[in-house]
Amino acid sequence: MSKSLATFTLLSLLLILLGINRGFDISDEGLYALLAVPAQENIAGIFNYDLFFKFFYKISGIEFGLVGLRLLRLFLYFLAGAALTVFWGNLSGTKKFSSNHFLIATLGLFAGYGFLPQTLSYNSLTVVLACFWLAVISTQKKNMLQYFLLGFLLSCFAYVKITACLGLGLLTLLWMLNNKEIKFNRMLGLIIPFMMIELLMYLCLGDFAFSRMIEAKELMGNRSSYSLLFLAKYELVGGFWIFLAAIPFFLAGSLFHSSPKLKIAILLTGVLALSYIAYFTSITQEWNHVILLVTAALVAYYIPKFQFTTTSPNQRFLFLSLFILPFVLHFGSNVYWLRLGIHFWVFWIFAILFVFDSIQLKFRNAIHFAVGGLSFLLVLNGIWVHPFEQESLWNATEEWSYGNGNKLLLSPAQLDLLNTLKPFVQNRKELLAVYRIPGIPYLFNKTSPKTPGFWDRSQTDYFFPSDFQTDLLIYYPLDSLPSLVKDDFSVKYAQLPDGNKIQILWKR
Repeated sequence: MSKSLATFTLLSLLLILLGINRGFDISDEGLYALLAVPAQENIAGIFNYDLFFKFFYKISGIEFGLVGLRLLRLFLYFLAGAALTVFWGNLSGTKKFSSNHFLIATLGLFAGYGFLPQTLSYNSLTVVLACFWLAVISTQKKNMLQYFLLGFLLSCFAYVKITACLGLGLLTLLWMLNNKEIKFNRMLGLIIPFMMIELLMYLCLGDFAFSRMIEAKELMGNRSSYSLLFLAKYELVGGFWIFLAAIPFFLAGSLFHSSPKLKIAILLTGVLALSYIAYFTSITQEWNHVILLVTAALVAYYIPKFQFTTTSPNQRFLFLSLFILPFVLHFGSNVYWLRLGIHFWVFWIFAILFVFDSIQLKFRNAIHFAVGGLSFLLVLNGIWVHPFEQESLWNATEEWSYGNGNKLLLSPAQLDLLNTLKPFVQNRKELLAVYRIPGIPYLFNKTSPKTPGFWDRSQTDYFFPSDFQTDLLIYYPLDSLPSLVKDDFSVKYAQLPDGNKIQILWKR
């Protein structure tokens, strides 16, 4: 076992565990947390994995709090790391379980902590499911059980992120076509698990994903940021910058027998171009995209030496899948690819490992140190130094109680906000909070009416086309006031930790 990999894994794990009960993002993390609340409605749900939490609560009586969700994400990352290690054995032809590749996979998954909150989310779930999918799809001799497992994984994707389900479903069919595996019984193996899960949810909960998807179609049609044109744009823009950064390195790597001076000149040009692209595409204080650009450049430089003819059709399919998985899993998100792409970095890490292994490059220690060091820095920055939409985590020193005896450490500024809101929200079962602040109802043990989060005016007006019978609204002015608000509301202001203000509107 590599000492550097083991050291960075332990250090990263320590950072995660020390922050497990600290900090809270009232925007995205609030949404993830409410999705795990059994009593929370999710009409016309876009993300329907809340049904799994509702089902688990019904059979066990256990409800996940924030700490539980964060631990669940960590546990699933370790399982996904094991699945990727199995995949590596299938891809490389070495069936022996490799501790080094397990640690590399785990560290690559830990890089996902570099962007967005540390709680379990649909983004982290899609990555975990994709790792399981790779482990199963890479098995050459499949039986019906494995096709059933593929169907089960695709069903889980349908509940977590339907666009990822469609993308992985298409890849699965391409694999079956490539290997001449299209048969009626195997197609049934892919379809039956979804039907079984839907039936189970309907019988136990009276709700199921397909009915929600039908309802969500009209809702999504009214949200311009989720139009097919915009979603395709996010993918294409990310792919364009990756492709542009890779071109000079591919050219330099292709010059096997050319002048060393020409090769160096092209490499220097590539470094300058990559630096400019990294600067031009930077967003706020984030630098995660630089890692993706550098990784793409590294692959591009060595790929000309890679002999595709020496690999089997199955290896070529799996190798190409590693490259396109980040785009397949991202599609459907209205966040630019370069921001969210760090969640999928682990797949490109394994693509590099396969290239290096195939051309017999001995950069093992350098790869170990690079992956370990960068993942450690991403965890440090993403959880502690610049946690998503929060102050640095060492400022989270004040205890706040929520749920059934759950406790969380928040910053003094967050506590001041909650104490300002507290007199207005007591003795309520539901709390309407718009826009992008679902964490406020969650921290007060309230649910959000109809949906776990209101992100814009069009979404709010869809759910409340006429007057909503409420005498209280918590409003963050990222969009205009919803149509349900009339003139008979009084206003009080409460300050967010970042200095912005939210409005408390209540009827006179």
